[in-house]
Amino acid sequence: FKKSSNKTTFITYKIENGQIVTETTSGEGEKFETFLSALPADDCRYAIYSMDFTTTDGRPANKLVSISWAPDTAKVKSKMVYAGSKDALTRVFVGVSVKVNATDLSEITETIVTDACRKFA
Repeated sequence: FKKSSNKTTFITYKIENGQIVTETTSGEGEKFETFLSALPADDCRYAIYSMDFTTTDGRPANKLVSISWAPDTAKVKSKMVYAGSKDALTRVFVGVSVKVNATDLSEITETIVTDACRKFA
């Protein structure tokens, strides 16, 4: 992600054969609901989301958000593999100050992610 020139709204990553690989790359201006639909209901994923929001004092802002998705319905082995590799991936994502961990869709609403961004704006 290069914040100034990139037209991607989100990227999802999965672990395949012991490697973290890109699963989905969005187009420009994709809605948050499109991002949520890219997350599987029964398996873990990592994602980077470029969140546009308005700060509490009314300024437009953008933050890159690192999202760790580990639904309760995922297999225990999958959860353990994703939890074990999360630190390595976080170190690679330079410039990502907002991190959200979610186990259920109620924990990853647009409001929750926006509020997390405002804490660092």
